[in-house]
Amino acid sequence: MILGQTILATLAYHDIFNYPLTYGEIDKYLIGKRASFDNLAQPLELLIKEKKINQKHKFFFLKSHSKIVDLRIQRAKYSKSKFKRAQFFARILKIIPTIKLVAISGALAMENSHKNDDIDLVIVSSQGTIWTTRFLANILLWPYKRNPSSQKIANRACLNVFIDESALKIRPPNLYLAHEICQMKPLWDRDGTYSRFIQANSWVKKYLPNWQPNRVTSAKLQVPSYKSNQFITYHLALITERTLRSFQLAYMKSKITTEKIGKHQLFFHPQDTEKWVMGKYQIRLKRLSGN
Repeated sequence: MILGQTILATLAYHDIFNYPLTYGEIDKYLIGKRASFDNLAQPLELLIKEKKINQKHKFFFLKSHSKIVDLRIQRAKYSKSKFKRAQFFARILKIIPTIKLVAISGALAMENSHKNDDIDLVIVSSQGTIWTTRFLANILLWPYKRNPSSQKIANRACLNVFIDESALKIRPPNLYLAHEICQMKPLWDRDGTYSRFIQANSWVKKYLPNWQPNRVTSAKLQVPSYKSNQFITYHLALITERTLRSFQLAYMKSKITTEKIGKHQLFFHPQDTEKWVMGKYQIRLKRLSGN
């Protein structure tokens, strides 16, 4: 795929979200092809000359889609206040010692939130505590959490991804998940968890080879020593985890739709967003190729 086609494919993917890209963002999220920053200028100029794309202010976008520039600017304003809200949620969650990473995902991670959007959070737990962590996180954020049955979701916390630190690799590798991982914005982490998460998902470079991870200052978790009661402490934690797992699964049994409930990873998505996004992407690619 020549560089011009790659740029078109990159703009097409983000067009799904009404999200025009700056020059630097095209470089950062260039799909499937490594290219130097300076080498993008000429193909961009050519694409504009051929009237395949347009530019407004600092943003590039597909032909005749200039309205998405104003949308992005407006959504960036909404996202600013939502990001502060997400930081507030993260400070509350920091109380839970089994949480190793809190990050935002979805539209907010790209500063592309609608006014009434909720706030998607990704949480990584310490090994063997995913259900305990989820239970405690839901309790602490209960006053601020999104209620699936309520129409009022603006600025509510949506705890839709939990990952055990023993299984950080996200599968299956594909373009949609690569974007979701690369767009994540860590709010804080412990013990270098974000760095380990990115290393475990190094496959994203196949799809977004120019992307580089965020720089994150990692805190070190101070764990008290319980050597004399280590056996008891371990088994109490194990019993608690099994009990809370059974309780939560029983509660969710009648509500599960497209959620993915695994041993070490929990994805609570009421809709199959990946299928929808990739369908829209293929439609745009066909239009651009003239087929």
